[in-house]
Amino acid sequence: MSEIWRTPSLEGKWKDGKGHLVLSVVPYYHRVWVDMRLHNMEREGTTHTKHGFRVSIEQAEIMLGQLAVAIDKAKEEEEKNKREND
Repeated sequence: MSEIWRTPSLEGKWKDGKGHLVLSVVPYYHRVWVDMRLHNMEREGTTHTKHGFRVSIEQAEIMLGQLAVAIDKAKEEEEKNKREND
């Protein structure tokens, strides 16, 4: 496993340092995969959880463009909610 990026989770029960979101490159079943997974930091060291996903290189390339679309949409929705609450 080759860890690329790690950040503390901001979601629910995993916030406050209890979980880290980790992006890695993982060899598995004779292929190389891009893996995004939540790691439990409360156990000794860092432990993988079942919360996450593994995609092929080709899927990750396609997802990269779609991730930008999702970010833009999320920002629009967040801004709309903020305006409605003001």
